[in-house]
Amino acid sequence: MAHQARGGTTFARNREQHGDRLSAGLAASFETTEARRPKQDALPPGVTIGEGAFVTVLLDRAAKELDIEKIDKGIRQSAAGEDGDKRKMVLHVRDQDARDYITERVERYRTGALTEKGNPPLAGVMQPIEGFAPTELIDLWREDPALLPPADGTASWWGLWCWDIYVDEVVGLSRALDMQVAPEERWSTFPDVRIIPVHATRCQLEKMLNIGQPGLAEIGFATDDPAILVDLSGREQDGLVDDLANRIVWPGTDVPAVCLLDTGVNRAHPLIEPVLAPEDVQTIDNDWGGDDHYDGPGHGTPMAGLALHGDLTGPLADASTPRLRHRLESVKFIPPIPRADDDPANYGAITQSAVALAEERNPNRKRVICSAATDPKIRGDRPTRWSAAIDDMAAGVDAGDEEEPPRRLFIQAVGNIGHNDTWATISEQTLHAGSNPAQAWNALTVGGVTFKDQIEVNQRATWSACAAVGDLSPYSRTSSDWPDGTTPIKPEIVFEAGNRATNARGDQVSDAMPSLSLVSTGKGGTRDALTAFCATSAATAQAARMAAQIMSNHPRYWPETVRALMVHSARWTPPMLAEVNAAGGKTARAALRRKFGYGMPDLARALASASNDLALVAQADIQPFDRPQVSSRDPMRRVGSITYGNAHYYELPWPTQTLQQLGNCQVKLKITLSYFVEPYPLKGSMLDPARYRSFGLRFDLKRPKETESVFRRSQNAKMGQKLRRGERDDDPNWDFGPKAIAAGSLHCDTWTGPAVDLASRNQLVVYPVMGWWRDRPSQNRFLENARYSLVVTLEAPDASIDLQAEVATTADAMIAARTGVLVDVAR
Repeated sequence: MAHQARGGTTFARNREQHGDRLSAGLAASFETTEARRPKQDALPPGVTIGEGAFVTVLLDRAAKELDIEKIDKGIRQSAAGEDGDKRKMVLHVRDQDARDYITERVERYRTGALTEKGNPPLAGVMQPIEGFAPTELIDLWREDPALLPPADGTASWWGLWCWDIYVDEVVGLSRALDMQVAPEERWSTFPDVRIIPVHATRCQLEKMLNIGQPGLAEIGFATDDPAILVDLSGREQDGLVDDLANRIVWPGTDVPAVCLLDTGVNRAHPLIEPVLAPEDVQTIDNDWGGDDHYDGPGHGTPMAGLALHGDLTGPLADASTPRLRHRLESVKFIPPIPRADDDPANYGAITQSAVALAEERNPNRKRVICSAATDPKIRGDRPTRWSAAIDDMAAGVDAGDEEEPPRRLFIQAVGNIGHNDTWATISEQTLHAGSNPAQAWNALTVGGVTFKDQIEVNQRATWSACAAVGDLSPYSRTSSDWPDGTTPIKPEIVFEAGNRATNARGDQVSDAMPSLSLVSTGKGGTRDALTAFCATSAATAQAARMAAQIMSNHPRYWPETVRALMVHSARWTPPMLAEVNAAGGKTARAALRRKFGYGMPDLARALASASNDLALVAQADIQPFDRPQVSSRDPMRRVGSITYGNAHYYELPWPTQTLQQLGNCQVKLKITLSYFVEPYPLKGSMLDPARYRSFGLRFDLKRPKETESVFRRSQNAKMGQKLRRGERDDDPNWDFGPKAIAAGSLHCDTWTGPAVDLASRNQLVVYPVMGWWRDRPSQNRFLENARYSLVVTLEAPDASIDLQAEVATTADAMIAARTGVLVDVAR
């Protein structure tokens, strides 16, 4: 029967034959989906087989737009294209109910009673359809079919077009399938859709398709080459910049700020001016001026762009509405004319003066202090005037007698490996030590990672990227050859720093190639609104941005806590994790932290817990030492031996019954302890870190079969009392172990084991260790209070229960009963 379908096109169909073809094709598509679906035991932990399926709808070429989407029924249509003489589109069918719904509609068309006009039911929807087929990867491919990457096992960059309500699911599945997901700054946002670049093989994408989880709409190239933006004409760059500036929701003045200590900032840039007040542009020497004096596109100005917006590659090209919740401050502390090599400038004092300028201008503003300046001529394996000054300022040593010490968060670059045209000379990064003042204990030191490996053809087509995706950036220094145990782990974290390129012979190296760099704000001028920017300066600016975002979202969190959350949220990339897993034993594994720290932080993970992820945060004051004996002659004077002071015991709100029910299901307990020490940088501190720090802290967890009394005695033993031989079991399930995390003023480790073993391990202690407050009684500091931040995360990636809700309920009950829970549940 001929029927005029939607759009006016007439289709002549034999209902019986056509209906049978549709019914058989739909059934065969679902059968093929089930045959392709991986078995549960072949999938990574945390990936659960569902009922979702992709189905390709083949349409008559004459068919107009056909809308058969029923989101409320679990049917969503996405990719559309052509296949020979037919058009096609892809449906995602969420579950069995959705399958039944679409199957019933086909059956109603095939067998239902004719309408009064003699037409089959749903003829307007069904007659334009030629048939149904199982969805292939090419059906979701939005580019030229001839350009679909081959199935040869080679990884390349893909752009996953996802419905925005399913972004977390798509990202989680991508990571579970060992794809490398680009940093969020490289994502693009459009109405209802996010584009997520992933580095993966075609086989991995096909596995994602066969699993059938919802969210994937289309697949294309990850077309975010920074070279395209940097090479635009000045007018084109200005147009993109103005468009983004008009989309941004700018903050008020009562928000945290990133205080840049750099070469100055040209604040007239449209992406900077709204959040950098004229009075917040300052300089150490008034003769220098506050503008960015650095050659070319500047240095302080690109730092400012990344500290505000992150990599601009994505936001410039999408339709997002970014909301800024932090501002900028700029203090120029590097002179326009480089200092002579024999200039005795004390950058410790200069840094102190720079910070004082910002604080005098806005004494009550929360700020993150960001510096990428380093001195590569001085190795960072020992304290210097500069690093000790940073530690001093972070600890608030400059406070008056009656003032609460003003703790400060410093974000500091680890330093760059200098240029060399012979790649072999600079390729082994463990031989290039972090630069002064990256060794500052209290600073959060930043290294580089790279997710950039594609070179724009017109730049240098015969060249290749030096580092693979997810590897340490070839600009980044390390602390691999610093003395272990006496120097802190540096860098603690890594952010995108771009890549280098080398020619086929390896005898030429190219730095700052736009394709392998980030896009930031240039300092102005012709074709200078946007610039390529890279190296650990770029990484440090992004880290400062994340710190300010955390401060804005959690204004009551201390600088020590912000530092802890950033490190706690960090994860190793797949290449880093592979290197860690291949390391033979804890010693080799611990050494790798001196290359890339604890990995790359994640803002969403730092701000909130996922449904199978629990975060506990504590901020507390502690008295590390004591002199309990009082003079009989003067009750105000303490005499006798100086002892250890307090230990803090936390009763953790574990849902014991739930953990026991999980049995051998693997769980991960991650603990991060952060505090700021007051430095004592005499030469002896190089040999014994207890001489440098004012105090130290450690954490420990109750053993599975340990009583509370034995647990408390064990900590007293560490603080000077005795413990009977064999009274405590070893605790081997930590990634690194207590000795390996002892250096510095930030300690992070992860325990992995069966849930049932953790069920009874519901007590944690923070206790003091030696420092010069105790060792130097003449300074009268042994009664001082200190403070620390503690972050504890319990993850059960293999569990299907809402562990966070379970723990939150337990915590609320314990708090209501006043059982001494001293932690907050981050929700």
